[in-house]
Amino acid sequence: MSRKRTATRKKKLVWLVAGVGVVAGGFTAATGAGFASQNGTAADGSGATAERTFRASVVDGVQIYACTQQADGTFAFTQRGVRATLEGGIQHSFVNPDSGPPQWVAADGSAVTGSVTSKTPHGPGNIPELELNATQSGESTGELSDVVKIRRLNTSGGVAPTGSCDPEQTPTTEVPYNADYEFVCPSRDTPGEEASDSPGEEASDTPAGEAPEPPEDSES
Repeated sequence: MSRKRTATRKKKLVWLVAGVGVVAGGFTAATGAGFASQNGTAADGSGATAERTFRASVVDGVQIYACTQQADGTFAFTQRGVRATLEGGIQHSFVNPDSGPPQWVAADGSAVTGSVTSKTPHGPGNIPELELNATQSGESTGELSDVVKIRRLNTSGGVAPTGSCDPEQTPTTEVPYNADYEFVCPSRDTPGEEASDSPGEEASDTPAGEAPEPPEDSES
């Protein structure tokens, strides 16, 4: 076999190896992006979730408690409602005092009610953090019209007074609190975010002969 034919075979082998590397690299990028999407994690490893969220902190808020008779005949404070103004003018209250459910109403008329799915303690003297499923109750368009879930985070204060109470002397009491409310909306597809469309990931960008570079309604 001549040296010329040997060199030609070596060159073809290099191109074949590079081509396999490109295909494998492209498959990894494609399957990786699909897996990340299913788990709500950005393909670039940034940790971003598939859901869209926005937060509104309490500007002025109180948890409201009523002195009510308990099963054993004694009186203690139980939640009657909540009254809070959030950033952006969102108003937070109970639809019906004592029975709820909690609601959030935006200035544009969009609104949701919430049903508690989990509570997480957040230290002594602080009401728990919450996660709630949201149900639309206002306008079909607006700030809260896409909300499907609500999280109450970073809570401070708001706990009901302990011990017995006298419904004649103190029928209700209001306890100031602070929290951040995170409103969760479904994700929206954004054109051009697929891994195959990202610069530098197409096979044509790899030089020949080089390997690719790797419930409950009560809030308190």
